[in-house]
Amino acid sequence: MKSIVINDIKYKRPPKGRISMYAAILALFLSFLFLYIQNFNTVNTLIGFRTPKIRYDTYTVAFEGNVPEEYKVLAKDNVKDMVFNKKERFKFVDSKADITIQSEKTDSNVEVLSETLIPVGHLYSLKTATDEEDIKNMNVYVLSDTYINFLKDQYGITAQKIESVEALVAKMKESDSNVGLITYDSLNFSMKILKVGDQYYLDNHDAGIHIRFYATLAEGVDSFALDILKKNISTDSKVTDTASLLKLNMSGVVAISRDLGSKMNSLQNYDYPAEKLGPFLSDADLTHISNEVSFVDGCVVAAGMRFCARDQYMESITASGVDIVELTGNHNNDYGSANNGRSIEMYKALGMDYFGGGLNNEDASKILYKEVDGTKIAFIGYNWYDTTYKSGAIAWSDKPGANEYSEEKMKANIAEAKANADVVIVDFQFQECYCYPEGDVVYPICYKPLGNPDQKGVFRKAIDLGATIVLGTQAHQPQTYELYGDGVIYYGLGNLYFDQWNWIGTRQAMILTHYFDDGKYINTKLTPIYMDRSMQPDIATEAQAGQLLKSLKDAR
Repeated sequence: MKSIVINDIKYKRPPKGRISMYAAILALFLSFLFLYIQNFNTVNTLIGFRTPKIRYDTYTVAFEGNVPEEYKVLAKDNVKDMVFNKKERFKFVDSKADITIQSEKTDSNVEVLSETLIPVGHLYSLKTATDEEDIKNMNVYVLSDTYINFLKDQYGITAQKIESVEALVAKMKESDSNVGLITYDSLNFSMKILKVGDQYYLDNHDAGIHIRFYATLAEGVDSFALDILKKNISTDSKVTDTASLLKLNMSGVVAISRDLGSKMNSLQNYDYPAEKLGPFLSDADLTHISNEVSFVDGCVVAAGMRFCARDQYMESITASGVDIVELTGNHNNDYGSANNGRSIEMYKALGMDYFGGGLNNEDASKILYKEVDGTKIAFIGYNWYDTTYKSGAIAWSDKPGANEYSEEKMKANIAEAKANADVVIVDFQFQECYCYPEGDVVYPICYKPLGNPDQKGVFRKAIDLGATIVLGTQAHQPQTYELYGDGVIYYGLGNLYFDQWNWIGTRQAMILTHYFDDGKYINTKLTPIYMDRSMQPDIATEAQAGQLLKSLKDAR
């Protein structure tokens, strides 16, 4: 027997084992007493070995208004096997039911089924937006008979069923007057989601044609019945979960120097180029830029082809919400590789990742993996141009620079990336098209991929080897895009932040917003942007966007 002393008084303390035994017995008794009180009938049944009574009510269901026959059949088929001891859970009647399903919303009923049909065209379509009235005048295709009568009755839209997603894509490619209305689970990257008004479905799930039915409960009917019915009368189409979507913004050339730098210096406004587009770029899980200019302490911006940026210009990058900096550009070593290395350390200090270049050739060759919301993406970048023409932009064993290109290296990199990621994105610093004609005129040749050297051949090889998305980030004038193999190629995105406002081609550019869901590449939204002599790019107007998309289509 042990004892303790408190305030000079000695107390005897029982052995620990005995305290534990007493406590356990008391806890068991109290637990049983609590269980008995709370669950009197259940405990008596268990003790007395009585058979419990099971309540299994049948609820009557009726349809009211213009609910299409297809949805009535769907509801009946989905609940017909809900039977216990030969007693149905739901019985369908013509009227005076426990649950009445209607197509019209009232103050007293509740939503029981909700689906959205997404309007889509082909990826190459020049059409970017639509609405209910516009769709009525188009050739509309759906993938299920279920929707045909509903669309006619509720919206006045005449639709035809088409047999497969592949046939739908082919039909939309025939004409921009053809439109598909599809559920989310049929969506793929060969389609272009059409905005409804100014809303885009993957950003706002109300941007579509809605199928909604509502239910009214008779007085005294338990809402439990409605919960069961709601789970069993919907179609099998998947509903978009915003939380599972990975949104990635990717943009083109950033070269904050020369005239743009001088403008910022004069204003002492160092996030100046990002004032209009910064919030748009930031609105993503991941935001990428291709920065071609290193930060140099004491940089004096000047005309010419040798670029540097002041440290303060980093404010433009942070104001754009940048997470990933691509370093394949051929100007990062203009003021020496040490300043390139210093810039990389600045990115790291700000929590930004990088790829396509690095502190040495081993670092530059690394694949960048980013995983968000169940999707893992591999980023790989190469400087094809300076590898080919042997400039000083390429990283060495002891010198920062861009990642060297070879087909063998790319083959090994993509194989490794595919083994470790859901999606593989490959970026190239290719040879630039000389897009500076006499006068401010459209220069069609530079919207095309280069023929010599063979830009198509190099970019397509990346898809052949297993890449999902291939980008050209060298282009100061945007280049066309194409579906190829099992992926998509954007040959050039144009300028994001630079000073080339003198030519219409270099004023035009685009931002790509890629969407991924649980490891699957879902879709890309192409947003045309435009820069005037202010050198502040902004979302293109409808006319500016239409001109760019037409030029890209003509160049395909």
